[in-house]
Amino acid sequence: MMNGEFVLDCLEYLDADLITAAGTEAPRRRSGWIRWAAAAACFCLFVGGCLLLRGRKASTEGAQKWSPSMSAADYFLNCDNGEGPKRRSLTDLVMPPYAAALPLDGERECLETAGVLPPMEDHTGQDFKAYYNADGSLYKVTFWWMLRPYDDTGGYSDLRLTAAPKELHEISDVVVIRLDENGREVQPNVTLTLRDGVEIRAEGGGVEHRTLTWQTEEGWYQLYGDADREEELVALLDWFWAHPLSLERFRNMAEQCFVITSRAEQPEAFQAQIPDFKAMGYTAESELVYLAPRYDSGEQAPVGFVGVYFREETRVCWSLSLGADKDAFNASLGSPKEVREWKLTETLSEKNYVNIELLGSDLSCMATLRLEQGTAADAWEILQSMAR
Repeated sequence: MMNGEFVLDCLEYLDADLITAAGTEAPRRRSGWIRWAAAAACFCLFVGGCLLLRGRKASTEGAQKWSPSMSAADYFLNCDNGEGPKRRSLTDLVMPPYAAALPLDGERECLETAGVLPPMEDHTGQDFKAYYNADGSLYKVTFWWMLRPYDDTGGYSDLRLTAAPKELHEISDVVVIRLDENGREVQPNVTLTLRDGVEIRAEGGGVEHRTLTWQTEEGWYQLYGDADREEELVALLDWFWAHPLSLERFRNMAEQCFVITSRAEQPEAFQAQIPDFKAMGYTAESELVYLAPRYDSGEQAPVGFVGVYFREETRVCWSLSLGADKDAFNASLGSPKEVREWKLTETLSEKNYVNIELLGSDLSCMATLRLEQGTAADAWEILQSMAR
């Protein structure tokens, strides 16, 4: 299985001529750029390792076996009608787990005609989006169908499918917990169903929403709906079971919105987030800036950066991404001011990279410093320059 370190090793095979060209060419559309911009592999560290999904083997322990006669209620067998969850707010998110978002609302008819999505005639409202990491790799796609009656007859409904290449580990700004009559936390209501060798996890209780989650070799999927929409959720599950959603189409859509250019063409990009390597005696081997529709504004803007620098025998890679998921934060040493030299040395004795949080009032991003050749003292010098 390929892991983050394996992907990062691809950087060493980047064509030198292409690196040189990257520093002089004008912005261009992303035509086959994944093949030549192997430096983008650095991004894999702060988007959760970019592990290739290999279908998690279902566990039969505690799972009921699916049969064609199962009702929607059977999927949610352990969901009760007790008290709803208590909600507790956390601190505001400093950054989302993705860097760019591409609206797909205009693709609905095409996707339905092609049999990629089911026709949802009653749910005329929609919010379809594809989310991408800073290097253009797919983070997730979401399809949100909405039913909004124009009178007081009821019928309000939200149904959503989330699909991703791997299980999502997102940081939430709200913690949802269930408490019993004594104020003690109650574990989530879960029902496991084994269907065609795949484990389906149903969650929800009381008046809270319901989810159906499963994972295959193609990806990770979750259906979401209101508590009174179990029938519709299971109908969607049956449809996607008969018409598995391939993520390849949405991976390819990145070519529509991503542009790779050089820092020379985007001199203002990430000015405060890139160390002054020149002042430390380094020479830039390549500096690539990734442009895409930003997740917050939708405007074409810098969402990622990869720079390779050398000084005598030292060679380092400095990468930036607007998005970072929980895995990336867990692997972070904190901000440059929070990093301790002993911890940096210890980390670099186990692997050749570290994640650093660069949080600001105007721009927050996750940085990865990869030490390709050099010592922990070289890395410490670079991080100290950012702490000042």
